[in-house]
Amino acid sequence: MQNQVAIVMCNRVGKEGDVTFAGQSVVVDPYGNVVSKADDQEQLIIADIDLTQTAAARKQRPFLELRRPEWYA
Repeated sequence: MQNQVAIVMCNRVGKEGDVTFAGQSVVVDPYGNVVSKADDQEQLIIADIDLTQTAAARKQRPFLELRRPEWYA
């Protein structure tokens, strides 16, 4: 939400040795709302992303203007 871009995150599912992968892949809009989310099973999720929401979100909540890059180490 603070970067005000759509995010698509893919995560593994299943087991490999002693490791169990949780899945829970997700698509999030620029407002931070979950558009689509997978569970812990292998699957394909499809979501429509409105790219015009990015400009609208940045206008409504100008988080990027509050950044202070001169403070970054």
